[in-house]
Amino acid sequence: MSRIESNFAEFMEETLYGENGFYTKGGGAGRACDYLTSPEVGDLFGYVIADYIDAWYEQLDEQDAIVVDAGCGPGSLVASIARSHFRNAANVEFFLVDRSPEHRLTTEKKLGRVAHHLTWSVHEFIPECDRPTLVITNELLDNLVFDISTTSDIYRSFEPDSVEKPTYSAFFGISNDIDIAGGANVPKDINNFRIPSHIGISQWIDELLDATMQVSNLSLLFFDYMNSVVDFEDGNWLRLYADNKRIVGIDEVLDALTSGVMGDITTDVIQEDLFLLLDQAGFSKIKVEDQSVWLTTNGIDDYCTGMNQQSAYDKLVQFTNKEPQLDMTASFIKERETLTDENGLGAFGVLAAKREV
Repeated sequence: MSRIESNFAEFMEETLYGENGFYTKGGGAGRACDYLTSPEVGDLFGYVIADYIDAWYEQLDEQDAIVVDAGCGPGSLVASIARSHFRNAANVEFFLVDRSPEHRLTTEKKLGRVAHHLTWSVHEFIPECDRPTLVITNELLDNLVFDISTTSDIYRSFEPDSVEKPTYSAFFGISNDIDIAGGANVPKDINNFRIPSHIGISQWIDELLDATMQVSNLSLLFFDYMNSVVDFEDGNWLRLYADNKRIVGIDEVLDALTSGVMGDITTDVIQEDLFLLLDQAGFSKIKVEDQSVWLTTNGIDDYCTGMNQQSAYDKLVQFTNKEPQLDMTASFIKERETLTDENGLGAFGVLAAKREV
């Protein structure tokens, strides 16, 4: 085992978040940067999220609420929400959170231009929340530090009702009824292969719980790479993005890192680990579905069908009159293809959960 592999979480922390780290220096998402995430595809993703926030807020009994954009990057998601038809701007405060000082600066500049009607602030860590809160993350969990271990190292069996909250990964084979965590079990026929130990996710959830101790209604909406542990055997869960190239596979990434290649390190998230961590933290109604399904269910087509339903003459009239809705709908149709591509962003997992006290 290489030095990097044996101390991977420490190496990853320094590589991504250290003084000269990838994110510290402003690396990340954007058309002129290292890779695209859903908010950088265009405004359509943010429009759908804005509708989701409206629906979430309007089922609350409270007058005011908080939305946390955790791992906000350059602030593209909330900028899109600001440009959308978001109905509850007067009642929702946005906390934008990112460890990168460069991203926080970019976010402040971007929202300073487009979000005058929103109440927002930028933070390094999640601040204390004291109202109903919705926490949104987009490709955050895959960047939180992890160790590289094996299924045999982390293999644990336990009797019903004796589950304790793990300090890190990996309890898998959990009952479909996640509200009964005591039924969690390890598949007896699982092979021995390398998997991520999600130290960073466990720590981040603890930090989230500390920041929301006063919140009686806490909801989560996570967009990320998520798979069952049985899908990790091929080793393609570890990826490195460097110099506009994508390196995939445990050995391939470790070889590149050992040779000095620097870039963004990401992993698939073990879905069963998330389920157990959240269940032990008091969350219920935990649900995961593909991003393509989630976006369709939450109304993405409402922004993309208007032009298709028009006659050729009506389209010509709009084009001649330079009506903006025509251009927006045409753009959204293209964005929809990217966001729902089952071989790309559409294959991301979307996890929703809720905790009420």
